[in-house]
Amino acid sequence: MARERLAKEGRLGDVAEFGCGTGFYTEALAERASSVVATDVSPGMLALAKARIKAPNVAFRVEDCQKTSLKAGTFDTAFMSLVIHFTEPPETLEEMRRILKPGGTLLILNLDPRALIGFNRLRAVIRILYRGVVGYRLKPPKGFGSNVLTAKELCDLLVTSGFRVVGVETIDDGSRSSNIPVEYVRAVKR
Repeated sequence: MARERLAKEGRLGDVAEFGCGTGFYTEALAERASSVVATDVSPGMLALAKARIKAPNVAFRVEDCQKTSLKAGTFDTAFMSLVIHFTEPPETLEEMRRILKPGGTLLILNLDPRALIGFNRLRAVIRILYRGVVGYRLKPPKGFGSNVLTAKELCDLLVTSGFRVVGVETIDDGSRSSNIPVEYVRAVKR
């Protein structure tokens, strides 16, 4: 559902994607962009994305979204999905602001398990912990889950970081009670 929403965006210009993983969103971005620099901190994930994505307007780079080697003011759009809670959000947003052109757009898909209540929240947290432990094989990274932001917290942080929030949409699969809502946040660099 989130990829379908992304596909509704207009032209995105030059895009920096952070946390591209295996390229799940990279193809949708490539269809709407002049160029895409798809980044991840994991060379292994980038190798999987490179093998999967054959769009001629996509380049892959190892980058940390909190401090990149990307040139300041060069991108029309920055995109990150389910990444910001693994970072220090103020540092990440400062870096997004640095690399975006004036008036550039920041698109963030933000995970908010706190939007669920009661037993549904418990089921979702168990699912996140299970997938985190299984996915990391040994243990989740230090501070795993400590920087999860609600939609309001993210929007407030965007404003204090020099962005104007222009839209927040909740993407939710109501047919699954433990589905964790994802906010699709659009912000513009002031």
